[in-house]
Amino acid sequence: MFNKKQQPQLERYEDVTGEFTSGELKWGEWYVRHKILLRKISIGLLSAWCVVTLGYGLGYFIYYFSYGYFQDQQMASQQLLELSNLKNTRALFQAKELQVGRVEMYNSVSEETYDFVARVSNPNDRWIAIVNYKFSFSGGETDTLKTIILPQSQRPLAYFGFESTGYPTGVKLLIENVKWKNINIHSIPDVAGFIADRANFPVENFQFIRASASQGIPSNMIEFDMLNDTAYNFWEPSFYIELINQNRTVGLIYFVASEFRSQEIRSVDLRSYVNNLEVSDIKVWPVLNVFDSGQYMPVSIL
Repeated sequence: MFNKKQQPQLERYEDVTGEFTSGELKWGEWYVRHKILLRKISIGLLSAWCVVTLGYGLGYFIYYFSYGYFQDQQMASQQLLELSNLKNTRALFQAKELQVGRVEMYNSVSEETYDFVARVSNPNDRWIAIVNYKFSFSGGETDTLKTIILPQSQRPLAYFGFESTGYPTGVKLLIENVKWKNINIHSIPDVAGFIADRANFPVENFQFIRASASQGIPSNMIEFDMLNDTAYNFWEPSFYIELINQNRTVGLIYFVASEFRSQEIRSVDLRSYVNNLEVSDIKVWPVLNVFDSGQYMPVSIL
C-alpha cells in the first residue's frame, strides 16, 4: 500500500475565525521572505528613472546653450525681416482709397438753391465703400450725408437743394469717413457679374420739353421709359438722372421708383424749374446696394 502525500503545514492551516485563509498566510510568508529583494528592485527602478530623466534634461540644456540658443536668435531676426516684408505687402490686400474727380455745382429748383455734385470712383474689386460726406465752400458747408459706392464703379455723390443767398465759390467734397466692407469670395466669386445682373436699368423714348409760358408749360419736362432689365424685384430703387446737353452735364435729378418689378417698364416724368435749361440726352446712375437683401421684394408664390 502507498502512503498518502502529506500536505504542507501552511496549506493544512485552518483559521477557526474564518478571517484568515491558508492562501493569504502563504502570500504573507512569501512577502516576508522577499521583502528586502522587492525593496532593492524598487530602489533600482527609481534610480534608473532618475538617471534617464535627469540625464536627458541636463543633456538638452547643454545642447540648447551651446547650439539651440543661437538658432533661436537667428530665427527671431528672420521673423523680424519677414514681418517688415508683410507690412510692405499688406497694402496689396487692403482697400485702395476712393478716387475723387471733378466737383460741380448746378442751379436747383430756384435761383437761390444749388446742387453740389462730385464724381467718385471705387477702384477696389471686392470692397464696398460706405461713405459719410459733405460739401464745403467759401463761407459754409452742407450737412453730412451717407451713401455706398459699389466695387469697381463710379457714380456721382450729390447734395440737392442747398439754400444760399450768395453764389457759392470754391466748392469741395469732404469725405469725413469711409467704412470698408469686404465681399466674401466664397459667397460671391464674380462681383462684377453679380452687380451687372442686378443694376441693369436701360432707358428709351427720351424726350425733353422746355418750359414755355406762351404754351402753358410751367416747367421743363424730362420724360423717358425705364426698364428693370433684371430678374429681381426692388422695393424702392433710387437713381441719379444726369442731364446732358451736347456732351456736357447741366444738372442732376434724384428719382425713386417704388416697387420696381422685374421686366417692368416704368414711364418717368420729371420736372425741372431751372431757367434756360437744355437737355439733349440723359444718363442713369443707380444708387442701389445690390448686396443688401433688404432692397429686394420677396418672390410671389402663385
